[in-house]
Amino acid sequence: MQDMVIKNVKTAQYRNVNLNQVYDPNGKHKQSFEFQRSDVVSPYRSGEGNLNINFYALQPGKSNYPYHQHFGREEVFYIISGTATLKTPKGDIEVCEGDVITIPPNENGAHMLTNNSNEPTYYLDIDTIASPDVILYPDSGNVRIMTGDMQKSFKIESEVNYLDGE
Repeated sequence: MQDMVIKNVKTAQYRNVNLNQVYDPNGKHKQSFEFQRSDVVSPYRSGEGNLNINFYALQPGKSNYPYHQHFGREEVFYIISGTATLKTPKGDIEVCEGDVITIPPNENGAHMLTNNSNEPTYYLDIDTIASPDVILYPDSGNVRIMTGDMQKSFKIESEVNYLDGE
């Protein structure tokens, strides 16, 4: 049975996540996707619940993830402190402490958060569980499929016939 969780953004333990080190060890990409994350509740780890909740710390000059949209997962960002630039299909939007951003699971929800300030930005990310989760990266034409322990990325133009190989 799932327990109630109380966690404080100021006393939470964060772990460093550097997507460039994992996916771009040769440094071919110019954007830095690096952040600190603290799990508040993670059904992906516990197997219980329907909400994934994390605190994020985004250092100056860093972005959380490449510009992307989910097809099954809704997200809500609450900016706890600091400022950031939210890239959206309608252009860049400056967000700041106290802002709540709701992100729908469609093309209107494409997003990337970048800290262009001189101070860290802290935010709360709440998202619904979707398995599989299909993610489109509009700038690169990549598609990522995530389910359980499987995570695979493809170029959208690499489509094959539905019956190919059957």
